[in-house]
Amino acid sequence: MTSHAREAEAEERRETAGAERLLRFGGGSVGLFGEMIVVGLVVTALALPLVSALPALAAGARHLDRHHTDHGDGLAELFGASWKALRGGWVAGVATAIVVGLLGINVALGVQGLVPGGTALAVVSGLLGAVVVLVAVRAASLWEPDSDWRELFGEGATLTWADPVGTVYLVVGLGVAGVVAWMFLPLIVITPGMVAIAMLAARKRANAPI
Repeated sequence: MTSHAREAEAEERRETAGAERLLRFGGGSVGLFGEMIVVGLVVTALALPLVSALPALAAGARHLDRHHTDHGDGLAELFGASWKALRGGWVAGVATAIVVGLLGINVALGVQGLVPGGTALAVVSGLLGAVVVLVAVRAASLWEPDSDWRELFGEGATLTWADPVGTVYLVVGLGVAGVVAWMFLPLIVITPGMVAIAMLAARKRANAPI
């Protein structure tokens, strides 16, 4: 076989593979964007009780990681991982929701001046709430089916300070998701996918060899 024939055959194989990838939603060059939308919709549905939001995000970030590394990334795998995350992480989800909710109440009371030292209370509670959310999301970004959530929170707290770049990724992801939801509320259903993308970036940094 001549070199020209080999090149033609290789090109044909590449075109065929590309066509096969495009047969599935989000294939080809927009694959990660498509998976982000899928993850956003699934996580939104699973996070409706609020206390399940953290485990659902954990499963979403892991799903994007598996998609990025060409592992199993079908919907069945995503729902299976979500169930495992919810089953093992519902306590962490409930605790996080309660803490953030109480701090949010403090902020509301402080802003309205309903308690002494309201401004200071609002600022301190807001900062603490932001830290809790960042640590929780960083912990969720590291989740695997056999993970212990107490260990994840410990590692998440360490990485929040030890890896400021990864923390910035999460801040930007959460910020962009918030702005998108504020500008056009119906898009709130895909914002968890945006947060999961930021979690994937932080996850990659945490798993990168030193």
